[in-house]
Amino acid sequence: MVGNGVFTGRYYLGLIKMKKMIVFSLIMLLLGSITWAGVPEPEVDRLTLNHGMVKNFFKSLLIPGWGQWSNGHKVRAVVYLTAELTGIYAYETLFADGDATASEFKAYADQHWDYQIWSFNDNGETACGNLRTHQMPTYIDDDGNVQPYKDHHFYENISKYPEFVCGWDDIADKWDEAEKVYTPNKLTYINMRTHSNELYKQAQVAGTLIMVNHLISAFDAALGTDMTTFETDNLTGKVYINPLSRVHSIGLEVRF
Repeated sequence: MVGNGVFTGRYYLGLIKMKKMIVFSLIMLLLGSITWAGVPEPEVDRLTLNHGMVKNFFKSLLIPGWGQWSNGHKVRAVVYLTAELTGIYAYETLFADGDATASEFKAYADQHWDYQIWSFNDNGETACGNLRTHQMPTYIDDDGNVQPYKDHHFYENISKYPEFVCGWDDIADKWDEAEKVYTPNKLTYINMRTHSNELYKQAQVAGTLIMVNHLISAFDAALGTDMTTFETDNLTGKVYINPLSRVHSIGLEVRF
């Protein structure tokens, strides 16, 4: 009985302690709920992307300087637009000069290189005393004469390869130099063709610079715009990058 009495007493004592703990926890939970219900949650600062950055990027990507003008950077806008117009003028001028020079060297070749003379020295495997490495495609014209196709390869081949040298009308004045055969007219033709190619290359450089100007202007317009903004009831601020600063850094401005 004693053993049972001790066991029973401990059981009821533990049950009473458990009930007190449950009641205490419920009271604390109720008090906590009442307290927090009256306190508003703190407002979280809103961080949003400035859509003007995207707009100005595409503005200057389309027309260099447009995005800078929208940002209020009028001088930089004029600089980018001036670079654009200068590049377009250079490209058009150089490309037109290249075309004009190409027409000149083609006319010069038509005047001083003769297919009939060359074909007389062509036996299929050798031509002008040299091993043939390039073909000369031909066609029959309306008069029944054999004529070469005067495409890009034709005008290139007669200036580069010795197997075509005897087609020049001054072949009697030929000379060898650095394993190549030249005549006065062939050398003049080579210089004309080289000059034309240089003009085309310069036009390509101008075209490349135009595209680079578009990209630089676009990124400059975007970085010149406030990249992000945030605000609350008590303060406002912005994060920005100054592309003209010598020190590469990100600035933070907060106003109370």
